[in-house]
Amino acid sequence: MPDRFTAVRLFVLFLCVCLVAGGSLSVPVRAAEPVTRDVVLNSIEQARHYLLKQQQNDGSWQLTARPQQTLVLTSFTLHALLHAGMTPEAPEIQRGLKWLRQQDPVKTHEIALMLETLATAGEPQDLVLLKRFTEKLESGHSEGTNDGAWSFGNTEENYAHYAALGLYEAAQQGVAVKSATWQRAREHWLKRQRADGGWGSQNSQYSRGGITAAGIAYLVSTQHRLRAAQADLNAVGQPDCCGPPFRDEAVEAGCRWLGDHFTVTHNPSTDPLADGSVGYLYYLYCLERVGRLTGRRYFISSTGQQHDWYSEGAAYLVAHQNPITGAWKGAPVLLEDCEILATSYALHFLARGLTPILIGRLEWGTGTGADQSDLPGSAHNTPAAAWNLAQFTSRLQGWPKRLTWQSIDMQRAGPEDLGLAPVVVLDVADAGLLTEPQTRLLRDYLQQGGFLFAVGGCRSPSPDLAMQSLVARLYPEGETQLRKLDGSDPVYRSEFPLSDRQSGAPLVELWGAETGCRTAIIYAPEDLTCLWEKWSSVVRAERSAPFEKYLTRALQTGVNVCALAAGRTLIRELPRTASERKQTDAERVEHRLLNIARIRHSGEWDAAPRALQKLLQAMNQVSAVQVATKPRLLPLTDERLFAHPLLYLHGRYGFALDQGEQQKLRTYLKQGGVLFADACCGADEFDQSFRRLAKQLFPGQRLKRIPVDHELFSRNTGFELREVRFRHPIDLQTKTNEERVTRIAPEIEGIEIDGRLAVLYSRHDLSCAIEHGDRIACPGYVAEDAVKLGLNIVWYSLLQ
Repeated sequence: MPDRFTAVRLFVLFLCVCLVAGGSLSVPVRAAEPVTRDVVLNSIEQARHYLLKQQQNDGSWQLTARPQQTLVLTSFTLHALLHAGMTPEAPEIQRGLKWLRQQDPVKTHEIALMLETLATAGEPQDLVLLKRFTEKLESGHSEGTNDGAWSFGNTEENYAHYAALGLYEAAQQGVAVKSATWQRAREHWLKRQRADGGWGSQNSQYSRGGITAAGIAYLVSTQHRLRAAQADLNAVGQPDCCGPPFRDEAVEAGCRWLGDHFTVTHNPSTDPLADGSVGYLYYLYCLERVGRLTGRRYFISSTGQQHDWYSEGAAYLVAHQNPITGAWKGAPVLLEDCEILATSYALHFLARGLTPILIGRLEWGTGTGADQSDLPGSAHNTPAAAWNLAQFTSRLQGWPKRLTWQSIDMQRAGPEDLGLAPVVVLDVADAGLLTEPQTRLLRDYLQQGGFLFAVGGCRSPSPDLAMQSLVARLYPEGETQLRKLDGSDPVYRSEFPLSDRQSGAPLVELWGAETGCRTAIIYAPEDLTCLWEKWSSVVRAERSAPFEKYLTRALQTGVNVCALAAGRTLIRELPRTASERKQTDAERVEHRLLNIARIRHSGEWDAAPRALQKLLQAMNQVSAVQVATKPRLLPLTDERLFAHPLLYLHGRYGFALDQGEQQKLRTYLKQGGVLFADACCGADEFDQSFRRLAKQLFPGQRLKRIPVDHELFSRNTGFELREVRFRHPIDLQTKTNEERVTRIAPEIEGIEIDGRLAVLYSRHDLSCAIEHGDRIACPGYVAEDAVKLGLNIVWYSLLQ
């Protein structure tokens, strides 16, 4: 007899089967609960498994009742699987590609889908096919072509979307597409836009969601290619970086229409009699395209209401996935009742919406409902700069293959918006737009481990002064200042060597500001975003070799900054697990738990402010001993010191304790307390100060290295740590992050009192690794082993 909880689970499962197995994703009766990334990734895996089971022996995907759709299904399914994490080398993908290469498509959408799929696979042998199919579309030799817009009967809007994006993906692989093709197609689509900002079928007076989203993606794709083909140099032969700001009003109007009619439960329309189930999955597929191409996290209505398109769409799709098969099924129109196509649509949305974000761009007014054209920051002359940097980086070995970017509207942004991007880019001309709350938001983002990359340019009359003023506003007490970086700085070798090998002089001028463990701000006086904007994946014969090298160096600088800031750890859209959501009740019992104190001293005592908190959170996850995860901050003169079994002290610069503080600390240690300290980033100044303090506390003793067979490193205390991984500083000879890591015996020093270790010290970095992960700039232990060492030290102190 099943217990009560088993019965409830079976009942819920029965309800899910009834809801999903019925077939249609038409208008639902309930909103979906928010989902975590783990839940979405599980949904993606189920969908991928379903699609692979449907593959035929010849490598294709077929629908018995509609054999004429085999080419479409195969192309679209392969494309979805490639975006869902499968590599071109996978046997199933290879079989599908082999079948696809044997086909000769004639219809517009068949050619376009093949272009997208082969371009995404990116295999060199397909370059000939990509060129042939591109010429076929451009020349009008495909069934359904009409004046460059690739129409097909009364469903022109759908195939135009596929054709433009197919050509766009081919261009990303280096296939040349004529500017006239992009221009003619763009003009045709602009003429079709309705007064409300949306698009609809030719034979209808109403706008519709799927067609509107397709139109926006179409315009963004063509505009990117047209701007990439513009003249590069001004009258005096310099890069033309001072043109008028650009704002694509047609795209903004279309996005506003999507915000005004936003939903993830059906295909919206201004026609009150329209069936929302028709083209619903195609609508979601196009919605994702718009969000990714425009860098939007939100669609915002005319009244200012914002909608997180991916979170809402992912939650709805996951809730309506068949829990048995892993498939989706749409309404019996437009082939969406075919589970292979429906599942491919859903998989596109879920997988591509989780594309890692490389960089965020701070903007003002973009994507809002109201007219923001009077704001200086609401338009840029480099709208594709961040997108191009993401595409350029995606081509590099060791980076994710499909990176994206995020537009961050500072007028609406919160901590979570900035936190999605490991690096945010700011044009210093917009620094003056930062309000005091926005400045605090940016400062908090930097304190939480974020990174600011500021660029100059002619939009600001005095970019250097504007940058100095911004740093002063971010750190009004003078905690940090900009300094010019020399060629030995890690940013010049984190990915590409950007300093002269002979002289060591930097090839790009950069300034940096350090906060705590790391460089948190880098400023380039040159307008690098302008140069990113000019990058093209297609070789342009009119460009000189020196100019191409100049553009490449600007992109490499952006990559180096991202590598330094992110350490290749890129953030995705959703929290990984439910435990990463905001705490509520748990915070209320913090005061009842065992607590550890951080020590405030005369130097930079808060270099890694969240290191100890993260360490204690890890302890609560792996240990029965529960400790408070919000450590107390105490001066050494505070009597509450003696209520804590462990004191934590760290920093990056020199410090000193007065006689009273030394006496208090000495008494604490003699009465059974333990002091744990480490030098952030292996800082020499802190190391010298701590060794001096140790002599002052116990003149007759000295810090001694703790032997590897000591109980501190044994399983009796916590983890067996006779060998750990150590990160060496990066240099010009180091090609990869892996080459920097060696295995060594842990190097912890200590002072004993009455047979126990009362002082534990690491001259190698622990705190920065625990807080920020494996940063390129800091020598020290690999983050995972730094956590284990820290936990062993905490456990050891509690056992004394």
